[in-house]
Amino acid sequence: MRIPIETNMTHWLSRSTRIGYLLVILLVLATPVLLAWQHYGMTRTLEISRQHPYPAVVTDDRIMPRGNPAPGNSVASLNVTQDAYILRCRMGAAARYPNCAIQFLMGDPVKGIDMSRYDTVTLDVRYTGHGRHVLKLHLLNYEPEFYAPGQWDAQRFNEVLIDIPPRSAVTIPMHALRTADWWHFARQIPLSKSYVRVDHVTAVELQADDVSATGHTVTVEVRKIEFRGKWISRTTLLNWLMAAWIACGMLSLSLGLLHFRSGLQASKTRLEQLAAIDRERKEAAAAREAALAEAVALARQRSQFLAQMSHELRTPLNAIIGYAQLLRRDCHDLTERQSAGLATIHESGQHLLTLINDILDLARVEAGKMVLHPAAVHLDTFVQVLANIMRVKAEEKGLAFGCELAPGLPSAVTVDETRLRQVLLNLLGNAVKFTDSGKVSLRVLPAPCDAQDMARLRFEVADSGIGMSAHQLARIFQPFEQVATAQRREGGTGLGLAISQQLVRLMGGHIDVVSAPGKGSTFSFEIDVPVAAAAPSAAAAHDTLVGYEGERKRLLVVDDVPQNRAVMLDLLQETGFIVAAASNGLECLVLLDSFKPDLILMDVMMPVMDGNETTRQIRHMPGRGDIPIIAVTASASADDERKSRDAGANAFLAKPVDHDLLLRTIGDLLALQWVTGQTAPEGSEEAAMAIPPADEIEALWQLAQIGNMRQIRERAAHLRGLDPAYAPFAHRLDTLAQGYHTKQLVAFVARFRTDAENVLDDRSV
Repeated sequence: MRIPIETNMTHWLSRSTRIGYLLVILLVLATPVLLAWQHYGMTRTLEISRQHPYPAVVTDDRIMPRGNPAPGNSVASLNVTQDAYILRCRMGAAARYPNCAIQFLMGDPVKGIDMSRYDTVTLDVRYTGHGRHVLKLHLLNYEPEFYAPGQWDAQRFNEVLIDIPPRSAVTIPMHALRTADWWHFARQIPLSKSYVRVDHVTAVELQADDVSATGHTVTVEVRKIEFRGKWISRTTLLNWLMAAWIACGMLSLSLGLLHFRSGLQASKTRLEQLAAIDRERKEAAAAREAALAEAVALARQRSQFLAQMSHELRTPLNAIIGYAQLLRRDCHDLTERQSAGLATIHESGQHLLTLINDILDLARVEAGKMVLHPAAVHLDTFVQVLANIMRVKAEEKGLAFGCELAPGLPSAVTVDETRLRQVLLNLLGNAVKFTDSGKVSLRVLPAPCDAQDMARLRFEVADSGIGMSAHQLARIFQPFEQVATAQRREGGTGLGLAISQQLVRLMGGHIDVVSAPGKGSTFSFEIDVPVAAAAPSAAAAHDTLVGYEGERKRLLVVDDVPQNRAVMLDLLQETGFIVAAASNGLECLVLLDSFKPDLILMDVMMPVMDGNETTRQIRHMPGRGDIPIIAVTASASADDERKSRDAGANAFLAKPVDHDLLLRTIGDLLALQWVTGQTAPEGSEEAAMAIPPADEIEALWQLAQIGNMRQIRERAAHLRGLDPAYAPFAHRLDTLAQGYHTKQLVAFVARFRTDAENVLDDRSV
């Protein structure tokens, strides 16, 4: 019953996607049309004229005193022609406030007309006669709480004073209307209700009350009064469009997630169907190959998605690990509990980064973008370091650990040390995890090889653990698979063996497994490697960088994530730089002239203007083209580095950024003379220390690079039991590890590591 349900789900998603596309297209087309229509059209009008007549009456101060203590003697008359309403008024002198008015009655005397949606009013009025040629426009609004039958001011008087031009229409905005002050005082309106209201306009009135026209006759010819407004305001339309776009965006996101989930389910289902077809219908080879190709395409789509998501996950990790590194520079100011908590944050962030890198490695391998970087490696040292690291983990569980290098192996080979170590650590880690008692062993054997200057190495990892069934063996190299019981799953993504198998294939080999339940497992693979002429030299240790000599340099940090800007500002300001920040490329360009940076740290993926485009523009700016630029991004592929360097970046760093690497890169680009911190006390105490063997120093160096303080302290206890002469060295080691002084610990071990190598060199001479 699963296939019909998934088929129906696919059909539903396809139909929903088509509908979603149609909605987006309609919205894309409708948005500019509606905005243009709202701007140029969508107009509603209300016209008072002879062509659109409303009942008209005239009043004067004889009939409606309007504040006069006694009736006046102004005389108003109305003459209606084919084109206009003509008000003639003989302004009398009897009234204190002589006035004449023409009033147009609008609709129902109670409900009136809602004029709140109109924006402007245009008056085509001719004013002739003596005086100032001004009229008052009144909009009388009915409100039950102020209405009193028989009173002339029982409705709200909203008014505006208008200068009438000689022969042209005049347009005024509706917001120019104000509720008449005399009406506030006469009706005793509270201040909270003194605003303009035009939602129930019962009458529109033009009033002439010019005292300077007393004793004269004035004529007001009303040709047209027109109210204009939009059916939908621009703000309302934009809100509707924004809501529609948000709804479409949420729909698209939901459909995208459903498509991704459906794709994963379809990929798994298709693989199961291919297995069944392979068992039952051998003759359908063509159909099987086509289905397999489709399944591979789906897997590549998944890998591309995982690679994109790894960028989004590495971005916040940059701030987490960055601040952890920054605080650990000052860990001497912290208590032991705070140092332990800070180390836990750093180790947890590094663990999460490892999981993300596993996912990214799988995506790179499946997309065919994984590239090996071979280099000369001292085989005996390489294997002994692995053995020393895993021996500590094995002894924690009470297991015996064996390491055997067979005779006939070359002393040095050319291989990608990082990837080979990743494969062996994964195989050995699984062996220790799934073994409760007995032994775990690593063997390196020579295998027959016909090519000259080449060696074939066979690596075997054996354990006496729980073993696996044939069904489990068929699944262990599949991504995201963890075939052990839930009690034995100690975290992880289920990608370790899948990545290891792919890496070994890139090296030209294949991982084979021999296992049975309760009898342990043996993992083995063979690879051909070139024989190296000489062993590589050890990497030099670095001291902690605390500042630099000379004039203060100005650095500009460009990143759209506030947390990333904050950690960069804290680190760089602490080191002595003058730092400014910008949230996108456009802000960066604006700050160039005012801040004048000596170097720019440029994030790549940003809104408004991304880092590569900003870099290109800077390279074309006169006088700014030679500013050193470091591209800093969470997209850490070789293709991303190539794009940044093509745009003009001088250096490329991947997030989470290693602070020491960042500072040294800045120093190289600006030719800085660094001031380093004291990595360890130098005196007679350290000079008198007995140095453990070189293999022990190398194992400690690897543990220090990993930052595993617990295993370093255990290693210190092991040295005390190995020889009492190593007690001062072990005590110093335990003190640094207990206080989580990472930089001092690395420098301490590196100094003795260098000394041990020098002794070996002297003996060889």
